[in-house]
Amino acid sequence: MTGADPPASSFTASFAAYFHAPSPFSGSVGESPAASVLISASASVFDSLFGPDERALLRWLAPQVDGAALDEIAAGDYGFHTSEYREELSELTHSPWLPDTLPWNPGEVLTLRRSRQPADSRDHVIRMFVCMFLVRASTANADPADSLAPLVDSAFAFGEPAHDVTVSFVAWCRLNLPGDWPDDPSSPMFLTLALLLMSAPTEAAPALAAVLLAELDTVLTDPDLPWRRRPRSPLFTRRTSDDSATRRLWSDLVTRHLLVNPAVTDPRLTEVGRYLSGESTTPIADLRALFPGAASAVSPDGESLRQP
Repeated sequence: MTGADPPASSFTASFAAYFHAPSPFSGSVGESPAASVLISASASVFDSLFGPDERALLRWLAPQVDGAALDEIAAGDYGFHTSEYREELSELTHSPWLPDTLPWNPGEVLTLRRSRQPADSRDHVIRMFVCMFLVRASTANADPADSLAPLVDSAFAFGEPAHDVTVSFVAWCRLNLPGDWPDDPSSPMFLTLALLLMSAPTEAAPALAAVLLAELDTVLTDPDLPWRRRPRSPLFTRRTSDDSATRRLWSDLVTRHLLVNPAVTDPRLTEVGRYLSGESTTPIADLRALFPGAASAVSPDGESLRQP
């Protein structure tokens, strides 16, 4: 992983602080419970478990996205404005930083390419490239969770080193909530979900599951969020809108990496997967009670919860 490793003692300290302190999800004066999740103590979990790095994914992707790939992306708006798109895409590729805001150009053509189903590893690299910007920046559509799902899907499909650099990038996003993430209180939990799915076979998973369930519980009990009857998964019942393809992809990711993943041997994670996919009606309070000792998974030297 990128970034300096924290001292071993910080792993134990951060988890103890999170799991044994008063709940960070209770809110404060002038804040809804869901808003308080954005500044919760769970930040220490992500900082300790992973090497959060905003540019880890960009550093790996940029050398692989050649001129032909940029030409493909630029032509994605039915051939309109191709030269203008191409110029902006070239600037994105050669910049050492990710933008805070994506205007219509190149945001439109990035969004269009996001929806294209990859046929091979090259297509997955291109999809990761476009989704990285859409996850990081404020966009006209303000739908970062719709871009996060295909990013995670392509990172799984490509394998290493895409997996690890994507984890570092997503961890940074969860810690900092850039772009459109703070605007919808029901969105940040998808960053936690992504990290759980990408860490499901590791000893970090129970702690991440505990954080995700706490965040989801806060969203489900927020009186200011709307109710939606149609989605089976509780992940989507309090969201104002979601693309149906995105819901299907998140459901597929949960199934593949929590429910039927032979590397996941903790039955608690399977039960969480069943709940997230809508197959279980277990009360969320009961699910949260399955993880009372998540902090004890940290070894004395702090190594057991690190990403391999």
